[in-house]
Amino acid sequence: MKYKDQLIPSESICPSLNWALPLMACVILSLCPALMNAQGRLFLNNDVRVVIDNGAWLVIQNPAQDAITTMGTGGMIISEAENDRIRWNVGNAAAGNTYVIPYASALGTKIPFTCAVTGSGTGTATSSIVFATYNHTVGAATWDNNSYRPSDVTHMNNWQTGTALTPIATNESRHVVDRFWIVDVNVFGYAFTGNPNLTLGFTYSPTEDIQAGNLIAGIPLGAQRFNSGVNKWGDFAPGVGAWALGTVTNAVVPPGDLFRSWTLSDILNPLPVELIRFDAQCDANTVTVSWTTASERDNDFFTIERSTDGEQYISLGQVAGAGTSLQVIEYSFVDQAPPSNAFYRLRQTDTNGDEKVSDVRTTSCSGSGETAIINSWDDGLNLNVLVTMAHDQNQVIRLFDASGKMVWEQNTVAFPEGLSTIKIPKSSLNSGIYVVRFDGQNGVMSRRVPLVR
Repeated sequence: MKYKDQLIPSESICPSLNWALPLMACVILSLCPALMNAQGRLFLNNDVRVVIDNGAWLVIQNPAQDAITTMGTGGMIISEAENDRIRWNVGNAAAGNTYVIPYASALGTKIPFTCAVTGSGTGTATSSIVFATYNHTVGAATWDNNSYRPSDVTHMNNWQTGTALTPIATNESRHVVDRFWIVDVNVFGYAFTGNPNLTLGFTYSPTEDIQAGNLIAGIPLGAQRFNSGVNKWGDFAPGVGAWALGTVTNAVVPPGDLFRSWTLSDILNPLPVELIRFDAQCDANTVTVSWTTASERDNDFFTIERSTDGEQYISLGQVAGAGTSLQVIEYSFVDQAPPSNAFYRLRQTDTNGDEKVSDVRTTSCSGSGETAIINSWDDGLNLNVLVTMAHDQNQVIRLFDASGKMVWEQNTVAFPEGLSTIKIPKSSLNSGIYVVRFDGQNGVMSRRVPLVR
C-alpha cells in the first residue's frame, strides 16, 4: 500500500486510521484480503484517489454514516471490478443512516453511490453491506453487458420466466447502462439474517457508461436488480427511482426485493418482457383467460388463441392493449364455448405490427370427467396420441394396421389424471392408415391415425 512514494504502515504499526489525505495523494490497494479495518473515519480531501484493485477489500468497521467523509473538493474511490469491494460494517445500528460511497470511474469521473437504510435488518454486530461497481472496461469496452455481467447474473435477456427460454428472448444490453453495481447483504461471515429496507441512489457517466451501439442516450432510466433465485430481472420492473441525466435516485427497495446485482435500464425497454402472469382457468362451462403486464410499449392489442391439439391454433378474439404504460395492468377474456381439453396462448401485437407469442396454458374442463382420445398426429419420428384421463389409471395400448394385424403393443401404461401424450415410434412401420386402441377399466377407445414414411 503506497502513499505517494512512501510506504504507509499497517494497522498493527499505526492503529489510528483517521486520515486526512492531502492534495493528489494516490492510495493503491492491491493484493490484500482486507486492507483497512477502520474504527475511526476515512477522510478523502481535495480529489484524492483511493484505488481498490486485484480483488482487494476496503473494510470500514465504523457503522457511522460519516465513517467515509470527503472534504475540500471531495475524494474518489475507484474499484472497477466485481471483486474490488468495500465492506461497511453497519451492524444493527443502521436505520436512519445514509451511506455515501464516493465512487469514481477509472478516468476520474465522480459517480457517487448512496445507500439510505430506512429500516434496520436483523443480524449481528458484524453484519455488513458490501459494495462494488464496475463498467464495460472489464469487457473489452463494449455495449454488450452480457459479456461482463456479475457472477450471479445468468443473462441479459428479456426472458419471460426464469431459465425457460421463450421465442422472444433477446439480449437487451443495448437498453442498459454499461455499468453494474453490487449491493450485497449476504456475504458469508457478515450476512444479515433479515434484509434491511434500503433506498438507493445511482450515478453514472452519460459518456463513459453508455458505449457506441447502445440505445439509451438521453432516455429515462430506472433501477433494476437480478433475482438469482429464479434467474429473472422481470419481477422488479424498472421505473424504480427518479431519473435525471446521469442519476437515478430514490430507488426504494423492500427487504424481499434486495438482491446483490443492479443496473439501470430503459424504463420503456426493461430487461424482462412485460407479461408477468398468464393463466387459463375453468369456470363452470367457460374458461377465463387472464394475464398481467408490468409495463408496455407501443402495445396495440392481444389476440387470444386456442388449440385442441397444441399444434393448430385459432383466434378467439382480441383485447386492446394500453399503448405505452409503466403501470401494472390486469386483462381477461372469457371463452364461452371451450372444448373439454384446450391449449391457450396470447399473441401480442405492437403498433408497428411486430408480434410476440406467449407460453402455452392448458385446461381440462370436462364436466363429466371423461376418458377420451383427444387428437393424434405424425411428427416425422413418432405417432403422437393425445389423451385425457378422468382419473389416474392403467391402460394397454395397441396399434393395428389396415388388415387388423397388431404391429405394436405396450402393456400397463400408467396415466395420471388429465392430459397426456403417448409416442409410438415409426421406425418399423410402413406408410398407411393405422388404428390405435386403448384398453382400460373404462372400456375400449380407438382412433384412426395416418402415417407417412
